[in-house]
Amino acid sequence: MKTFLRLLCVLCVFSFGLPVVADEVYLVNGDRISGTVVNKSGDLLTVKTDFAGEIGIAWDKVVSVSTEAPVVLQLDDATLIKGTLALSDDGVVSIEGNELVQASRVPVERVALINPPAPQNGVKLKGLANAGVYIAKGNTDKEAYHADIEAVARTKQNRFTAGAIYNQALDNDVESENNATAYLKYDHFFTDKWYSYANTVLFKDDFADLNLRTTLGLGAGYQFIESDLTNLSLEGGLSYVNEDFELAPDESYPAARWSLNYDNYLYPKKLQFFHFHEGLLGLEDTNDIIIITRTGLRAMLIDGFTATAQVDVDWDNTPAPGNDRVDTRYMFNLGYGW
Repeated sequence: MKTFLRLLCVLCVFSFGLPVVADEVYLVNGDRISGTVVNKSGDLLTVKTDFAGEIGIAWDKVVSVSTEAPVVLQLDDATLIKGTLALSDDGVVSIEGNELVQASRVPVERVALINPPAPQNGVKLKGLANAGVYIAKGNTDKEAYHADIEAVARTKQNRFTAGAIYNQALDNDVESENNATAYLKYDHFFTDKWYSYANTVLFKDDFADLNLRTTLGLGAGYQFIESDLTNLSLEGGLSYVNEDFELAPDESYPAARWSLNYDNYLYPKKLQFFHFHEGLLGLEDTNDIIIITRTGLRAMLIDGFTATAQVDVDWDNTPAPGNDRVDTRYMFNLGYGW
């Protein structure tokens, strides 16, 4: 019995004395990050650490990766390999414990995915909802409210986008702003980069004498970049614009449309810059110009929550009589992304 107890004590000492093993990522600047490799998607490697939760690492900064548990690798030719990763210093990923011996060492740049997600009927869903409130009391009594939501469903050849925006403001309990936007867009990719689109936008602004502006458009776009780190697309096409005013004469006209949509992580999975720009130019009267921009910084908090500071600018070159051409909003919003 004493012998058994001594052996048990020795085993406990060794068990508690052993270091906790972890996956390791070596970077081109010599740094080493320890944690658990979650996945690689696009240009981003996600690692769960004890000190900062999940962090994103640009894949082109990675020299080598080691894992304690098996992972699934998908190569650029769709080949799937399962095994543990071992450290290497020559720009390759070394896979151990797999049956494909000839594929046990592959260049880092050939790794397309690590732990790819299980297919969800071929559909990838993402979205973001924001809300903001500004209240000032005292010499100036002002309240401003903002809410927006956008959802995107993506398959290999199709992308569906739907969203809505609402703004309201009160000055000394008197309403000074009330407008709303709703939009739908469908993109069909006929190559990896080129796509055609159809979109519609509904916009109303009580303080711009605008009961409803309806825009219907068709055109083509080019997706320069689409990844977890960076997205950039440029579009051009034709639109039909119909404006129903409360007092001013109603208008309708064909227009040329262009848009730019860009977002980029300045610090992976932590801080994102975004900019959206859309313009309409009347083809019958080139003075009919409408431009909207959305620009800001979004900080990723915890568990999908975000904080956003942004500037919205709406410019209508030919507003209803008595209205300004430019509306500018400075906003700070809290949101949730999925």
